[in-house]
Amino acid sequence: MSSLVMQSSTPPSKLPVKTSYRGISNKQVFLTQSAMKELRKHMHFTQLRFHCKKKGGRTFHVTTAANSKGGAVVQYFSGQTDVLPTSCGSFVTMNDDNSKLARACSKWGYEKGSYGVGKWGHGVLSHWGGDQDRLYDHVAFVGGNYHWLIWEGNRWECDDGWVGVSPGDFWKVFVR
Repeated sequence: MSSLVMQSSTPPSKLPVKTSYRGISNKQVFLTQSAMKELRKHMHFTQLRFHCKKKGGRTFHVTTAANSKGGAVVQYFSGQTDVLPTSCGSFVTMNDDNSKLARACSKWGYEKGSYGVGKWGHGVLSHWGGDQDRLYDHVAFVGGNYHWLIWEGNRWECDDGWVGVSPGDFWKVFVR
């Protein structure tokens, strides 16, 4: 599991990122794409669950579907492919999801110069982590509106855009 729970209203200046899955249990860290690839070799997980919530905001809580579209999401985030997976039909919303993002899957993503392509992720090298930060930087988003996004010290978004953080806000990714 990758997770980050805010302890204060000031985000950390350095995002706790691990390049290996070893030693991650019960720690607040996010894994790089290569660490997820390594983890998948040792633990053949078939699903991912994305869960974020901000105080006073909405909850984004989805799990990848047990189908080929959901499998493509797992392959992308675990570094087995660089092909951006289709968003609609690739996930199931959990009971507490009240996000606008999950209901707008056809408008997700960016690829080949266009926003709203209906895909997970961002089709260009991301802001500061190269291709390694795909699990936390622009995971799912509707350009200019709703985002699952952690961008070191700057943007901490959960179904919102450019809003601050509060103690208890969290972003979590689970494997199964």
